[in-house]
Amino acid sequence: MRQRVLGLALGYEDLNDHDELRTDPLLATIVGKADPTGRDRRHEGDRGKPLAGKSTLNRLEWGAVTQDKYRKIAIDPEAVDQFLVEVFLSAHEQAPPQIVLDLDATDDPLHGQQEGRFFHGYYGGYLLLAALYLLR
Repeated sequence: MRQRVLGLALGYEDLNDHDELRTDPLLATIVGKADPTGRDRRHEGDRGKPLAGKSTLNRLEWGAVTQDKYRKIAIDPEAVDQFLVEVFLSAHEQAPPQIVLDLDATDDPLHGQQEGRFFHGYYGGYLLLAALYLLR
């Protein structure tokens, strides 16, 4: 979870970026891995790769939507929301009176009739609105 959130914060939106990032000892240290080099991994094929690859992260994300024999990792959305609020509040000495979420659209063009698309006049095309939300 930490790896995915930090990857997004660092601009790595695509999961396939994580097949390269999974060998990064600095990212492994930041997410709290005890062995940031991955040399002590149990499976030989994973040695030198302390973090999760794209397939594991994909199962993590899709586990929030549905579970079947291919998606076995389940997420508790309320616990994730609570975690994000707690992390935000722990960064402040005193809780702010309100949390303002500044949501901006990306300029990633869409092709086709994807659900959730909208026309953005500034960019002159259809985009998806990437939004974060916290339930409180």
